[in-house]
Amino acid sequence: MLDLDDDTTIVALATPIGSSAISVIRISGKNSISTVENVFTSIKPGKKLENQSTHTIHLGYIVSENHHLLDQVLVSIFRSPFSYTGENMIEISCHGSYYIQQQILQLLIRKGIRLARPGEFTFRAFINKKLDLSQAEAIADLIVSENKICHEISLQQIKGTLSNTIKSLRKKLLDFSSLLELELDFGEENVIFAKRSELFSFLQELEGILKDLIESFSLGNAIKKGIDVVIIGEPNVGKSTFFNQAIQEDRSIISHIKGTTRDCVGGKIILNGILFHFLDTAGIRKTKDPIEIMGVERTMKKIEESQVIFYIFDSSNKEKKKMISNIQKIHKKYPLKNIFVIANKSDISPFYFHDFESFKSKIPYFFEISSKNYPEVKRVLHALSSLFLDKLKEKKIVVTQNRHYEALKLSLKELSLAHNAFHKGFSIDLVSIYIKEALRYLGEITGEITSEDILKNIFSKFCIGK
Repeated sequence: MLDLDDDTTIVALATPIGSSAISVIRISGKNSISTVENVFTSIKPGKKLENQSTHTIHLGYIVSENHHLLDQVLVSIFRSPFSYTGENMIEISCHGSYYIQQQILQLLIRKGIRLARPGEFTFRAFINKKLDLSQAEAIADLIVSENKICHEISLQQIKGTLSNTIKSLRKKLLDFSSLLELELDFGEENVIFAKRSELFSFLQELEGILKDLIESFSLGNAIKKGIDVVIIGEPNVGKSTFFNQAIQEDRSIISHIKGTTRDCVGGKIILNGILFHFLDTAGIRKTKDPIEIMGVERTMKKIEESQVIFYIFDSSNKEKKKMISNIQKIHKKYPLKNIFVIANKSDISPFYFHDFESFKSKIPYFFEISSKNYPEVKRVLHALSSLFLDKLKEKKIVVTQNRHYEALKLSLKELSLAHNAFHKGFSIDLVSIYIKEALRYLGEITGEITSEDILKNIFSKFCIGK
């Protein structure tokens, strides 16, 4: 477990375990430079690491206690406070042999340095105020980012876009809270320090900002984990053909026999830097086949879990009114989902129905294609990625952490209570209590207010060496 008061010097492999061209061993703590000095011999006789400036690199050898040469290395020096952790730091770049890595690590441990725990370097950076808690969490996200957009969002949060916004809002709210506290101290004199019109206006403004941040979470969380796209429709409308074309693999079985797909088949694709999880599903129809019934039930469950629905129908189907009815039912049942309506098999019969023309204008995303033709499928995919890119452009800040989301919701709840109490003319001490609670929840996002349990939970998810 991480210890808030532990100031021992720590060491860890900062690169993946295994053979590689080079490996990096990271050391942090007050004894890092002096300890490495004891096992390092510079190629320049008489050169001492203790005398070297911060952010300098030195070529030499790591030598064991019995004067056995372990490796030729580069030693990088980062002096406090100008380092990642805020402490004295050393990074040893050695050759990437697993044997060499372990020999150097064991040598340093014998010299009194302790193996680092998961996330301990970043934890020390947080404790030493090199970054706040939301920035630390963004570093963890950056390490595991699998696509361009996740990478960009993580970098923005490391730069402080979210934390700076939270800190600014919290400072303003704290200023108002302080004025209200003054009023309570001078209650008998009936003095007003906080202008009511300004407080009322600010509470409204702050609620609006928090609501926008909260709404961004559904988008941010989906992009972080990958956006689920479920392909649905009746049997034999070309769902599997579309799916195979989209992921560019022959993963789903294609047949003229109805009910071929009885389970969900998944595949990943990155479009314009965004990860999408495509899911081909069992055709929706009434059937007595128990296996196919289970497939349809799974389809319905996946629809509920998805962010996007691709409803595909056969454009040559003569039951045009039934198609319109099905589309209407989907839009009515899932009004908050992004629904793409795709008239497939246009190469066989272009879709036209006079009653549909006026209805079509009400469908944001309608496509008439042949899923056998990849460029036509690609047109749908381009519209899909553009939809989410446009949503991202609308959001200056995107919340991706569930912890931040929950804290924002709780803060908004307290502010709404304060707003309501203020509007109804309740006592200022009650309004002040609600505002203090809102401040507390906002402070938990950046780590200005937090508990050891929260810190340990966050940093335990980091990899060792970071």
